[in-house]
Amino acid sequence: MKRLIALLAAAALLISQAAFAITDSGPANKGWWDDTPWQNPERGFNWYPPDAPPVKKDKKVDTKPKSIKAMTTMEDLQKELARLKDLAIMQPTQANVRNYLEAQTYVMDKSSVFADTARRVVWATPSVDYNNRSPTATFAQLNKKDMRREAQEQTLAELSRDYGLMFFFRSDCPYCHQQAPVLRLLERNYGLPVMGVSMDGGTLPQFPDARRDNGISMTVSNGQGIQMVPALFLVHRETRQAVPIGSGALAIDEIIERIRVLTRTQPGQEF
Repeated sequence: MKRLIALLAAAALLISQAAFAITDSGPANKGWWDDTPWQNPERGFNWYPPDAPPVKKDKKVDTKPKSIKAMTTMEDLQKELARLKDLAIMQPTQANVRNYLEAQTYVMDKSSVFADTARRVVWATPSVDYNNRSPTATFAQLNKKDMRREAQEQTLAELSRDYGLMFFFRSDCPYCHQQAPVLRLLERNYGLPVMGVSMDGGTLPQFPDARRDNGISMTVSNGQGIQMVPALFLVHRETRQAVPIGSGALAIDEIIERIRVLTRTQPGQEF
C-alpha cells in the first residue's frame, strides 16, 4: 500500500513538472492547446477548445471616385467638379483636362435643361411670371412710362402745397453750380419751391439770396450733418419733417422720380 501511494505521488510530480515545462517553454501568446488546467483554472478539462468567434473580414473600401454622371445631389456634383478642376489645374495632363471639360459640359447641359424647364413653368404659371408685374413688351413699357410721368406730375403738384426742397451747397463746389439751374427749372415747371442753404456762407448765381447754414443741416439729417454737397432734402414746411432725396449731381427726371418713389410707394411695391 505504501509502495502504491509512493508511485502515485511520483506520477503526480512528473505530470506537474511536465506541465510546467510545457508552460515555460511555450511562446508568449499561447493558444488553447498550449495552456493547462494547472496554470489556468478557467481552462477546464474539455478535450477541445470552445468554438472561436468567426473572424470578421474587413470590407473592401472602393477608393475609385464615382462618375459625376452617377451623382444624385448638387453637393456631390459640385464637389466632384471642383475635384476634377483642381486635378486638371495642378496636374494638367490631357486625360485630367479632358475629364474636367467633359464633367463641365455635363453640368452645363443639366443647367440648360433646368433653365428651359423653368421658363416653360414660368409661362404656364402666372404667379411666378415677372412679366405680369413688369411687362417687357415695347408698347407696355411706353404706356408704363406715360403713366409714371402722370404720377410724377400729380405727386409734385400735391407736394408743392406743403413741401419744399432744401438745396445744400458750397460756393466752391463745381457740381453745386451745375445742379443749381436744374433745380430752378424744376421749381419753374412743377411749382415745387427750392430753398438754397449755403454751407460756407457763399452764394450761387441762381441762389443769390441763399441762407447760411445755422444748424438746419443737422436738423434735416437727424444730427448726422451734411457729408457731401450738393444735397437735396424734401422738407414739410410746418412739421419740418425731412426726407433725404440724395446727394451729388442729379438730373431733373431722377429727382422727380425719387420724390415720387419716396413719398408714394412702399419698399418692394414696384419690384
